Amino acid sequence: MSASPDLARAHIVIAGLGGIGCPAAWGLAEAGVGRLTLVDPDVVTLHNLPRQVLFRSTDLGRRKVEAAAERLKRPGLTLTALKAPLDGRNANDLLYGASLLIDATDGARAKDGLNALAVERGVPLIHAAGVRSEGRLLDVPAGGRPCLACIFGRLGAEEGGTCSDLGVWNGVVGAVGFLAALAALRRLADPRAASGGYEVLDLEQRRWTRLEARAEAECGVCGERGRPDGRAYVFADVAADTGARAPAPPGVLDLSLERCPMNLLRARQRLDAAANGDIVEIWLGLEGAATVPDGVRALGHAVLVEEPLGMGLRLRVRRAWRPDPDVPEPMERQDLERFARQIVLPGFGEQGQRRLASARVVLRGPAPGVEVARTYLAAAGLGSVDVRSGRGLAASLPGVGVAWSARAGAEGRLGVARAPWIEPPGQPGPTFSPLEGMLLGALLADTVQRALIGGQSPADLTAPGAPA
Repeated sequence: MSASPDLARAHIVIAGLGGIGCPAAWGLAEAGVGRLTLVDPDVVTLHNLPRQVLFRSTDLGRRKVEAAAERLKRPGLTLTALKAPLDGRNANDLLYGASLLIDATDGARAKDGLNALAVERGVPLIHAAGVRSEGRLLDVPAGGRPCLACIFGRLGAEEGGTCSDLGVWNGVVGAVGFLAALAALRRLADPRAASGGYEVLDLEQRRWTRLEARAEAECGVCGERGRPDGRAYVFADVAADTGARAPAPPGVLDLSLERCPMNLLRARQRLDAAANGDIVEIWLGLEGAATVPDGVRALGHAVLVEEPLGMGLRLRVRRAWRPDPDVPEPMERQDLERFARQIVLPGFGEQGQRRLASARVVLRGPAPGVEVARTYLAAAGLGSVDVRSGRGLAASLPGVGVAWSARAGAEGRLGVARAPWIEPPGQPGPTFSPLEGMLLGALLADTVQRALIGGQSPADLTAPGAPA
């Protein structure tokens, strides 16, 4: 698509190429932004693939920024790739001349630091985050007022859960990424205009809300007494427990070096495979100690022993009695690791992943929205995704008699709703822009997955109007 001259001159920096950074970069490239700088310190791993849709299995082990830049190549687009975190050591160079920064990182301390850097440099910021079924986005004008700290204070002061331990639906982070791209385009038109607000997208409860964002007079970052040196912020995460430990005895499930959420999933698999009343001993590292005890209790198992083991824990767990102990064969470790962030979600599990793998979905509609929906469904592990031409963007589960359409409704508000699968004669084409269509494609993919996992059609979803 052709871009406006102003958009073709825009330079947007994206910090983090995970589940949000990938769709944000994809959407901005499609929209015609002239220059993108991609910043991420990581390489592609197996568990990235269901959410980080710029990557393929053939990219495993490659630098994320290089693989993403390869997929995003388009005429008129200049791409810069840096395999490093965006922090005080490189911010001056990377943000010099930048039109806007999108924070798509997944650590609270990193978000604090990026917010301070953007305020200090006078660069508009789009903050975006997602976990489980909820995504959020904050539009920060150049110089703040308000900034992220006005709304949340110091995030790093109290680390919250991330998708690595709480899980996430891939359509949630996909939608938030495309929302970030749309917010960036609006912000480019006037870097210092009032904030577009704080957007909350809860796809489990089918609520999409936009709240007014207000500046905090005493904000320690953008207030009159604030303006700290952004380069002084610490971005590093706390090191994991890697101390030497004697090998676990035979029969003990040693998860001391496992990462979230694989430790909880592997503990669940071992307990599911045990007989009613059997006792299973589990060794946990620092991450597992924070999540596994409560996780196995939530499944009904009894924790008999919970004692320190180095920086982790030693558990002895009695398997809950169940009338029918017959359970399906556990998933292969490779599949368990690939889809771990989905399987760990409440109500999803390995059974939900099997439902996706056996499902067939038919999509109909124009590009790029239908391609986004196809990409997210395939990445989530859908067994079959068929794409057909059509004027309106829609999805159907053949043989089930359920269909949804994604469209711009009253007053141009985007939404996903139940709809007849057969398009009425003379139905008009989409009334949304290509980038809005990409957002709708991610929302449509999420709706289909929830129907397959939950066994019923989710309620309709409609975008909000002006900030509340």
